[in-house]
Amino acid sequence: MTDHFEYDVAIVGGGPAGSSTALHLVRKEGISPRRIVVLDKAKFPRDKPCAGAVSQLGVDVLAALGIQVTVPSVTMTGVRVLAGETIGETIGHMGIVIRRTEFDSQLLETARRDGVDVRDGEGLSAIERKGGHRGGFVLTTTSGSKIATRFVVAADGAGSTTRKLLGIREQARKGHLYVLDTEPLACDEGVTRGLVDFDLSIVDDGLEGYYWDFPTVIDGARQVSRGIYHVNLSRPDAPSGESVKDVLARSLARRGIDIATVKLRPFSTRPFVARSIGWRPGIVLVGEAFGIDRTTGEGIAQALEMGRMAASHLAVAVRTGHPRFEAYERDVRTSTTGRHFLQSAWLAQRVYSRTGYPARRYLLRSSYGRTAAIKWYRGDPLPLLTQLRLGFGLAASAFGSA
Repeated sequence: MTDHFEYDVAIVGGGPAGSSTALHLVRKEGISPRRIVVLDKAKFPRDKPCAGAVSQLGVDVLAALGIQVTVPSVTMTGVRVLAGETIGETIGHMGIVIRRTEFDSQLLETARRDGVDVRDGEGLSAIERKGGHRGGFVLTTTSGSKIATRFVVAADGAGSTTRKLLGIREQARKGHLYVLDTEPLACDEGVTRGLVDFDLSIVDDGLEGYYWDFPTVIDGARQVSRGIYHVNLSRPDAPSGESVKDVLARSLARRGIDIATVKLRPFSTRPFVARSIGWRPGIVLVGEAFGIDRTTGEGIAQALEMGRMAASHLAVAVRTGHPRFEAYERDVRTSTTGRHFLQSAWLAQRVYSRTGYPARRYLLRSSYGRTAAIKWYRGDPLPLLTQLRLGFGLAASAFGSA
């Protein structure tokens, strides 16, 4: 069945989602690396605007592949939730913070060493289906090359070229972020201890989201990743991109930083929502091309996990020729990761709205709530009893007793 195709699987996107899919196909599913190609328009290592938080889920997914994170990283030792002068702090291992430039390169080079045909610096410019749903595809790359493949993986992020070429419409408004880095300052009391700060006071400025300060490391020196995340819900009066920058400027000024003196890197995120599309005949969407966590705006660890699930279904498809991937989409939605995504899509509406004060107050005041949030962030399933207790806590907060 492979005679008519140069490859069994063509993966568009060399970030964590694409690399994870390739590595799982080779190391866990037994697919020959010579039958897999990875395309990415960027030449690695490449700069990637991102705060770089990888929850413990992602570290565990890589460990199961026999991969240790060897690039510089900082351990997240807990969380602080802030609003004005109020701070709620909880200690608990959450994962690590990396630099995407280094982390993504490590994963892609590992796939290359495993024998996968990695073509960084060569993106996708056209995709053509051949012979119906069972006929495979011909991909045209930005260099003009033609690639015949049986299946395609769209792992090319929030601005997915694959989605655009296939005409897959957006199911929700994208989130907007700015990220920057500075030296540690006197205000970084929590960050210097490895804690991650989520400042919810920006909701009072009219923004839907949070400001963050994360520990990070650049060229061997401890630094602070700072930024702002605007969920960009469908509220008619949601701030424009310029307003997001204005709120960021005020948040930085409170920490003694003049926004004019720092380099801002903007980027967007695609949220995972109930209507998100995970497949088309012969095609699977992985990582942010499918969607990420709407409440936190993060998705590195989840992309690694989705790559594992996609590889399992692609391996079956390679061996059977079956081009439909409903089971993949269903498995993602019913997994702990998928359930967290859907919970997150629901929570974002309720935490970041102007009427979400009870939920924000609960996170500020409740150690139990923050401990559960850390477990949820790590990718751990929350038992029903925990969910019920959280519900009661939120209800109590709504009536001012928590």
